[in-house]
Amino acid sequence: MPDYAALSKSLAQPGVTMQLLWEEYVDVCRHNHQPYYRLTQFKRYFNDYLNKQSFTHVMKHKAGERVEVDWAGSKIRWIDPDTGEIIDGYLFVAVLPFSGYGFALGCYDMKQPSWINAHIQMFEYFQGVPIVTVPDNLKTGITKHTRTMLKINETYESMANHYHTIILPTRVRKPKDKPSVENTVKSLTTHIIARMRNYQCFGLDDYNEHLRKELDRFNQKPFQKKPGSRFSMFNDMERGVLQPLPTMPFEYCEYKTVKVYNNSHISYQKHHYSVPYQYIGQSLKLKIYARKIQVWDQDRMLCEHGTLSKMPGGYTTVAEHLPENSATHGQWNSQRYLKWARHIGPNVHLVVETMFSDGPEQRHYKRVHALLKLADTHSDSALNEACQHALERSATPGYRLIKQLLNAGTSHLKSSTSESPEQSFLRGADYYEQ
Repeated sequence: MPDYAALSKSLAQPGVTMQLLWEEYVDVCRHNHQPYYRLTQFKRYFNDYLNKQSFTHVMKHKAGERVEVDWAGSKIRWIDPDTGEIIDGYLFVAVLPFSGYGFALGCYDMKQPSWINAHIQMFEYFQGVPIVTVPDNLKTGITKHTRTMLKINETYESMANHYHTIILPTRVRKPKDKPSVENTVKSLTTHIIARMRNYQCFGLDDYNEHLRKELDRFNQKPFQKKPGSRFSMFNDMERGVLQPLPTMPFEYCEYKTVKVYNNSHISYQKHHYSVPYQYIGQSLKLKIYARKIQVWDQDRMLCEHGTLSKMPGGYTTVAEHLPENSATHGQWNSQRYLKWARHIGPNVHLVVETMFSDGPEQRHYKRVHALLKLADTHSDSALNEACQHALERSATPGYRLIKQLLNAGTSHLKSSTSESPEQSFLRGADYYEQ
């Protein structure tokens, strides 16, 4: 007779079938010159053993194969230590269907950062990663789920790739696809939320500290109809078959599509960051972290920039990202802008020339382009006159000053600016002849 007690533990592991165990059993019997049962009898006695030992769950689930995740329907509460106000929060719940081992975490909201952080904390609590993660069809995780198409949120998918787990959401409006977590949500809601109603928690961290104690008590509670507990079953049969945790935990990031301007820069939160000039005019993917951004072209990272202490309107430029001869490179360059400015008027040309003389010319392309387009709204002569008055006021006039002068009216400015200096500072030739 095979050792079904040992074989039942092997059967619980991913990829192990009764057929495989029977073949290994036959090999051992042949090696020891012992008779063995045929496959049909082997399976019959095996099923009888599982039914008698209350191991029927082995037939439904594999150890470490999947984890089911969801939000609990009931809200959690804690007290704001500063105002005394009662704050409502949300409870993230997860369960390993094989052992029933559960996890719970209180969160401020159900937005994507909280959703991702709860998964990270869950994997740390399990000390491993299941092969499949089964969420519901919530918008923070699943963008689109139909019979013919499944689109997972980019951040959620990136987290799954980091932990080497497969996101396999339930079918829409099919709660029976995820019965384990539904039952555990009900049990945890009763066990944890009800037990914690008598705690006075001042802040979410305080709440989660007490929650962890109640969670451990829930997992260690003995089964009613079979020996052991969720914890003992997880520790003995499931912990060892989970995938190992990565070296570093996942760092939360968001995604955005950006276009590379003709000045070899992209814009994020009104600050400009350089990218290699070969990608001018193309759309690239931006991965946004807490303190940095990464620019990607499909699966290739092009560059990385820090985002701390960056002023709106400023430029962060890497010299290697710019072409060697910027003045003539690309469809839009300084030579083309200077030619355009010269066509409008000499004062406009002088202002544009002054702008380009200040640092890398690429950072001035946008403002120069906007400046020259003012001629379409007003006229070439009006813009040229406004540039003249701007040069009288400042050695390095900017777009904002010139636009203010145009909106105020150049004729009024001409009379006020021309008469004032002459009366105050200029003396005629007769004065010097005396």
